[in-house]
Amino acid sequence: MKKFSNITGQKVAEEPKIEKKITESDIFKSKVMSLLDDLLRVQMYGPITRYHVAGTMKVAGKELFVEALMDLLDSKSNKEKVKLLESLKSKITDWKVLDEKIESINSQPEGLYRHKKIVKSLYSKYSEDADLLIEQTEKSADKINTVGNAFLRLKACESLLADTEYNHELISKMAEKYKKRVEELTENF
Repeated sequence: MKKFSNITGQKVAEEPKIEKKITESDIFKSKVMSLLDDLLRVQMYGPITRYHVAGTMKVAGKELFVEALMDLLDSKSNKEKVKLLESLKSKITDWKVLDEKIESINSQPEGLYRHKKIVKSLYSKYSEDADLLIEQTEKSADKINTVGNAFLRLKACESLLADTEYNHELISKMAEKYKKRVEELTENF
């Protein structure tokens, strides 16, 4: 006998289905990763020891390359957005709105996309347990070595505060951890 929930109409033993939206950037990333897998190879010169033969080798840094490429394309798309908005000034009489939009686009630092993705990933993995989320955020913050990256991670948290999809309290606690890391790195600098 199958059991159903009277409220949702779903099977009780099943979790509700979560719809994952696939964006163009996700498709582009997967295509670039498959190209890298198909075209790149490891080539060695000189003698090969038995450890090299027995071990596994791979091309490292593919993910970093794809993220850097996405950041580059994202920054170019911001420039294109600004050009489009500037061209609209001749057709629209309300320039103030366009200037505000251009300022908001230009105020986003490059590379913020990657840091936002990391914060979103942490949040989605550990948001069920707030203490674990804060602990993992602290570990993530401790791994950051430069002030710029710590600052971008802090800005990524602050940009997610306005999003209603995320718990405001948890995101602000995450932002505090990254702010603390920024302060630590600036003291050592």
